[in-house]
Amino acid sequence: MNMKFRMAFLMICVLVTAGIATAQSASSKPATEPSTFYPDDGNRGFDGAVPQSDAILDALLKTPEAKENWDRLQKLNREELRKLFLVVRVHLNNADETDDVVLGKDPMSGADCDWFWIVRDKSDHVQVLLFENAYGIYLLKSRTNGYRDIRSVGFAGGTTYTSIFHYDGQRYIPVHKFQKETAPQP
Repeated sequence: MNMKFRMAFLMICVLVTAGIATAQSASSKPATEPSTFYPDDGNRGFDGAVPQSDAILDALLKTPEAKENWDRLQKLNREELRKLFLVVRVHLNNADETDDVVLGKDPMSGADCDWFWIVRDKSDHVQVLLFENAYGIYLLKSRTNGYRDIRSVGFAGGTTYTSIFHYDGQRYIPVHKFQKETAPQP
């Protein structure tokens, strides 16, 4: 009887230990972050948008796109300016550094497509790494110089335009551009 009790106790300890180990490994995995950003598809990728920091807002307002729209932007107060951007945190390089995918809203968007920025947000320095006007952008699994490659897709006049961007150590640069005629729909 004593032996049966010991075996039962040992089995319970093994099961409890296995359960704790499973729970710890499941909780230590990072939450899945989006890799597809396609606003016309139910605002895909921007469900987890967060308010941008003042440093990110300042960096975006210094871009050529903001300068192009300055006459409309200067009429807005800080909170109204903040509402022009949706920001989603991502990891382009590694788990220790966060970057941002930013989507602009009118007047910080195009008439026929969306405006996207990729922003590196280090505590001491914010830098815009990429601006792209497109229908959607995709963070790829492939990497260049440690950073995820990016694909953008746009459409115009029956043609699909695709661009691939690689990180060159300072910013994202276009390395491939493709276009494909789309068949007319009956």
